[in-house]
Amino acid sequence: MIRSFAAFILFIWFFPLFADNNQNCDKKNICSSIETENDETSVYLQAKNLIPGTHITIYTAIEGSNIETEPQSPISFVLTDSDKKKVLTFKKRENTEAPVSVAVLAVAYYGDLSAKHDETYVYTLPYEGKSWISIGYNSGEEHKGGGAYSLDFVLPEGTSLLAARDGIVVETEDKFTEGRRDPKLIDKANRIVIEHSDGTVAIYGHLKSKGVLVKPGDKVVAGQKIGLSGNTGFSTGPHLHFEVYKPEENRKKKSFATLFKTESEEKEYLSEENAYWTPDGKTPPGFPITNLAEFCISNSIPDPDKPSSCPDKLQAKRKIYLSIPIYKSGPYTFKGEFISLKTKKVSFTFQEKIPSGINFEAWEIQPVLSAGKYKIKFYLEEKEIGERSLQILP
Repeated sequence: MIRSFAAFILFIWFFPLFADNNQNCDKKNICSSIETENDETSVYLQAKNLIPGTHITIYTAIEGSNIETEPQSPISFVLTDSDKKKVLTFKKRENTEAPVSVAVLAVAYYGDLSAKHDETYVYTLPYEGKSWISIGYNSGEEHKGGGAYSLDFVLPEGTSLLAARDGIVVETEDKFTEGRRDPKLIDKANRIVIEHSDGTVAIYGHLKSKGVLVKPGDKVVAGQKIGLSGNTGFSTGPHLHFEVYKPEENRKKKSFATLFKTESEEKEYLSEENAYWTPDGKTPPGFPITNLAEFCISNSIPDPDKPSSCPDKLQAKRKIYLSIPIYKSGPYTFKGEFISLKTKKVSFTFQEKIPSGINFEAWEIQPVLSAGKYKIKFYLEEKEIGERSLQILP
């Protein structure tokens, strides 16, 4: 879970009206000041460490009785350089008593308030290898509202993370070490934040401690290794939170659905309970739903989290276990025909439904086969996807 990942709140300061004041800055050198010149009192904002080519959107609210501002507060401003910028002026309302103090609240977000997401851009998958999406768009408790178009990729800790799009690194954090479903850890996830050329921002969250391989100001290109996945912050297990967004008025954000190029060699929107990987030109039997090379037939109960011994010779009068990986959510009809090489006839047919929402399926087959050699033909949705050889020993 990610909450206001790229936001930081400036302090609330209280000032006597019409008094000159020094700048007040947060740890990232986002500064605010109230200054009076020629009987005009103004609020100034400055992003002293703003990286060239990037943007900071700052929501600014002026609080105090008997005052009015121009333009009307609250309002958001976009800073595009490190110069000090006058953002609004304020004064006492006519025929009212002078206020004792005024408060300035500023909340800063990476990205451009006026950004227009390039809907045609095709992103690179942000990891090496294969991953399932555990939480997709508009799903669960976390991916709602401003973060509705977020994706959670299940990844073993330490998996290489890749930049999904060219951009400039604007923020990194890798000091956190804890990860669990605890509200106290919502803002304690390691992360990388990258701004794109259209003013949108990508968040890569929950990285492992010391798992950030880039620094603010670095220019990255799509496919470049930028970090290592982890399980820090408010998290139920090792995964990568990926989200592209732009800041909006009133301390809100808007996330965007993103197209990716996947193993299908096509651009597509990713969906929950499916696995995706980068195109490698390979189309194994059963692609892309499964991979026949990873089927396992054995006399031992399979464990999806541990490698299994998958011999081509099994013992008669013992149960057989058949297990297969599932990369695309079902349901599907799966069938296996055990054909005796001696008689050239089907000795046994196994058929089951593969439900939706799983990435591994295993079945127990009773010892109905007699000793001999067999050819097994496999089918998905009545389409033959390949065959395997098997010998049943006496």
